[in-house]
Amino acid sequence: MAVPWAWGAALALLLTLTLLVTPGGGVECFVCSYSPRSNSSRMDGCTKDNFTEERVETRSCDLGCESVAVYDLNDELESYHRNCATNDTIMTNTCETYTNIILTREVCSCDWSYCNTASGAAPLCAARAAAVLAPLLALVGALRGGALV
Repeated sequence: MAVPWAWGAALALLLTLTLLVTPGGGVECFVCSYSPRSNSSRMDGCTKDNFTEERVETRSCDLGCESVAVYDLNDELESYHRNCATNDTIMTNTCETYTNIILTREVCSCDWSYCNTASGAAPLCAARAAAVLAPLLALVGALRGGALV
């Protein structure tokens, strides 16, 4: 039985809106940490060179996401983490470098889902956009054909 195109359009719109809304009202962020000198986090799946989205936990965050790299005086990595932004995080949607006499911190902050990736871009946004685009293309095809099957 064919579904009238108006019902198909309403379904496509509902699916599109569902995909665009992030649960909990916040943004989804990757959460991981690595310290080469720590006994508990010697396996590096968090730093820029070894980050794999599929293997890293995500969390809903109210303010946005951050990634922070800390280097010692010899420019060796002390620690690296991806997490939810805190109230102290200055939301710049870029990376900022802060240096003092003891260490250098590179802080990247952003306010959209999955933005604290290895590249600083949001590769999962491409998947989300494809998921939104598919029902819209189906809707256009249905409108041309007069009905969704």
